[in-house]
Amino acid sequence: MAHVMVPFTNGKGGVGKTALACSYAAARAQEGADVILADTNDEQRTALAWSAVRAHNAILPKVRVEAASPREALEMLGRCDILVVDTPGWTDRSTLQLARKSTFMVIPTGPNPTFELAETVKLLHGLSAEGIDLWRLGIVLSRFSAEEKIRSDEEALARAYLADAGYKALEGCIRNSPIYGSALAEGYGLTEVERGQGLAQEAQAAMHSISKGVSAAHQRIARMEREVAKDRDRGRDGGRGR
Repeated sequence: MAHVMVPFTNGKGGVGKTALACSYAAARAQEGADVILADTNDEQRTALAWSAVRAHNAILPKVRVEAASPREALEMLGRCDILVVDTPGWTDRSTLQLARKSTFMVIPTGPNPTFELAETVKLLHGLSAEGIDLWRLGIVLSRFSAEEKIRSDEEALARAYLADAGYKALEGCIRNSPIYGSALAEGYGLTEVERGQGLAQEAQAAMHSISKGVSAAHQRIARMEREVAKDRDRGRDGGRGR
C-alpha cells in the first residue's frame, strides 16, 4: 500500500487523538509497514515526545516521528507506505487540506454530548459540506468510561447521537483507563499494554477497524483513478479517430 495518508483530527482536544495516532503508527509498523508519523501540533509536540521516550526505552518497532507543519506533512506523502498525521486540538483550513489529500481521516470523539459529540458532528457536517465523502471519514469512540456498565451506556448513547446526525462510528470503543495512560507515558502504544481487563484486545479491535476503513478507502480511490485514466485514454483515442 503506497501513498496512504491517515490524519487523526478533531476540533475538540482531550479525545485521545494523539494516543490513537501513535498507537496506529506503532501497530502498522509492527506489521512491517514503513510509517512516518507527522506531529503537526506545534504547541505541544506530544507525539514527538512519545517517540523520544519510546526510543529511550528501546521499544520495538521503532516509530519514525517528525515535527511538521500541515504543509510539510502533505509534502511527506509518498515518502513512506503510510503517513500518519497527528493534528492539533482545533480545526482550521489546514484540516480541510489534509482531508482532501487523505486516504482516510480518523475523527476520535469522547462520550459527552455537549462538549465532544456535538463538536464531532459539527466537524463532520463541515467536511461533508466541502465535498469530503463520508467513506473517507472514520469516527472512533475514545476515552469512554473504564467502568464496564457506564461505558456500555455511554457507547449506546454516542452511537445513537451520531446515527441521529447521519453518521456511524467504527466498531470498537477505547476506554479511558489509567493503564493506557501509563503505557503511553512509557512510549508504548495502546495495543502494546501487557496487563489489565482485555485492554490490548480492545485497542487491537479499534486499530483493526481503522485499518479496514483505510484499506477500503484506498481500494476505492484506486478504482476511481483507474476509471479516470480509462476515460482519458478513450478521449485520446476518440480524438485520433476524428
